[in-house]
Amino acid sequence: MSASKSVIVGLGNPILSDDAVGIVVARRVWESLGDRCGVDFLEAGVGGFELVEMLAGYDKAVIVDAIQTGAHLPGEFRCIDLSAMAVSEIPGMTHHVGLVEGLELARRLKMKVPNILHVYVIEVADVTTFGTSMTDSVAAAVPRLVDDILSAEFGDGG
Repeated sequence: MSASKSVIVGLGNPILSDDAVGIVVARRVWESLGDRCGVDFLEAGVGGFELVEMLAGYDKAVIVDAIQTGAHLPGEFRCIDLSAMAVSEIPGMTHHVGLVEGLELARRLKMKVPNILHVYVIEVADVTTFGTSMTDSVAAAVPRLVDDILSAEFGDGG
């Protein structure tokens, strides 16, 4: 039996204030894991079919992305299990367009895509201001989200 192959993906734009949070969190999780788990790290500013291509060959994918719904306070985060969700239930993440449809198509084409796909989204306040600083509430949530992902996904408190 072959070893399970996992990846953590940070989505966003590192020069658009809070939109960098996915990349920052994913990188910190990966750095905390070190070589212990053999988890790959990817960062991207794409969604849909391009993201599906990046996930090809992995058994498990953990994606971190910014979300701006207005339904939650900036800095609040949650995990969405896309492997168990209907297309109509996907929230308005900035990089989600076509991801579920792309995964379904990839499976029909017999591509190897992750069976486990968890997306951590964090509510953000500002994704339009050019700059490398996140808003205070989003930046303050980063360590808690990193710890939650390490614990939930990799059985490690950091």
